[in-house]
Amino acid sequence: MRKLCVLILLLCACAFVIAEDAPDSVLAVEGGRATVKPLFKLDYRGIKKSSALQHWQGAWWTLNGDGDGPIVYRCERPDFVGAQPLEVPGAKCLDWEALAVQGDDLLVCDIGDNQLERGEYAIYRVGWDAKAAKLNTLATYRIAYPDGRHNAEAAAVIDGKLHIFPRRGRLDAYTGVYRFDELKEGELNTAELAGKLDLDARVQITAADYAAGKLLLLSYTRLHVFSKPEGAPERSVRVYAQRCESLCLHEGALFYGNEQGQLFRVNGFLDSKHESLLPAAVKAELPVEQQGVDPDGTGDAWQQGAFELRLQGLGEGEYLRWKVCGAYLMVAGGLRYDVFSSSSEHGPRRGSALVLMFSGKDSDFLEGDEAHLWLGDNGATGLDAWTLGMQDFSLKPLKGAKAAGKVRDRYWSFEYAIPLTAIFGEGKLPEKLYANAWGYNLKGRDEPHLAGESFGCWANPYTWAEVAVK
Repeated sequence: MRKLCVLILLLCACAFVIAEDAPDSVLAVEGGRATVKPLFKLDYRGIKKSSALQHWQGAWWTLNGDGDGPIVYRCERPDFVGAQPLEVPGAKCLDWEALAVQGDDLLVCDIGDNQLERGEYAIYRVGWDAKAAKLNTLATYRIAYPDGRHNAEAAAVIDGKLHIFPRRGRLDAYTGVYRFDELKEGELNTAELAGKLDLDARVQITAADYAAGKLLLLSYTRLHVFSKPEGAPERSVRVYAQRCESLCLHEGALFYGNEQGQLFRVNGFLDSKHESLLPAAVKAELPVEQQGVDPDGTGDAWQQGAFELRLQGLGEGEYLRWKVCGAYLMVAGGLRYDVFSSSSEHGPRRGSALVLMFSGKDSDFLEGDEAHLWLGDNGATGLDAWTLGMQDFSLKPLKGAKAAGKVRDRYWSFEYAIPLTAIFGEGKLPEKLYANAWGYNLKGRDEPHLAGESFGCWANPYTWAEVAVK
């Protein structure tokens, strides 16, 4: 008996060591903020937009969200190196978006409907023939909703029953939970509206999984944890992973990924106290000087005491700095470009630019009071500045702005004086703000930027740099 107890203790200790040594995307934890980085990069040329993730029958499975035929991908490694593409026999792929496990079988969910034009949807129940290394289609279920069409990307099996969580449309009053108590082949299966989720109207559910009595719903900005599929989440964790659309809980670890092929792993997530899973925070300063200056294209007159914005992707001879001088935000820089195009002096045409974004808070979504500035060339009189309308991505001339500089020999040198009122309105400067900077149409995929991995972060102020005004 004593030997047995010692053996059990040794096994537990080994298990603990393995768990502690398991790879993890979390680099550091400060308070409730966990700093993370992608742990894997999906490495198979056929997987272009991973939109689902499941661990089933001893392997990892995913599918494309852009429709490449009735194919799912299998691999024993989560990075899908050497993945095996497998056809689902007899299946059609209109818009496959989710995978779920029911018993010993895999459910392939053809539930996407971006244009809300489908009359019905389909679920394919498949089994794995390990000896023949192929899939067998066990059943095809036609499904519908009791209240019309929905566009969905998330599905999970809870207590043996398939649940679907559609993306909330602009006309929807709530995010619904649709349950299928039973799925029958050869007839139309209409779901039951089993619950309503208390989520912000702007939250778009993109993936789901259920394990250890917890329902996890993923969106582009948060990971929501529910103890039951209705009401408010018991926990809501901020995430930033670009267009994150896949989710899986496996052996106590949380896996989530994006269409760009990045995959994150967070060990012991359900037992953690993480309030956010975000990239390393970017911080900056904005010096303030009372005396105003006029731009001459160089910024030399106010260079002393200015703050250098350390943009990612800057090469030799490139820079960006800023400073408040009197009633203006002064911005000077030099950026190389591959191709430079002008924006319209009057009209919506958007050319090459430096985009500056400002917000007073780190909210999940744009609140409408943020400032987005477009700095470039108008194609007629030279360097110019616009405000960028985020509803339709249109440009309007920025009144009172001054600019000087030149675009020559694949190098853009500039100095701008931007009225503070155009950014902060009337009143005093805030002590702290959030800001971002992105090059646009200068270097293609390698645009210089301050924070975030894609220009799509313009919609998420919580990913921007925290700026101390001094």
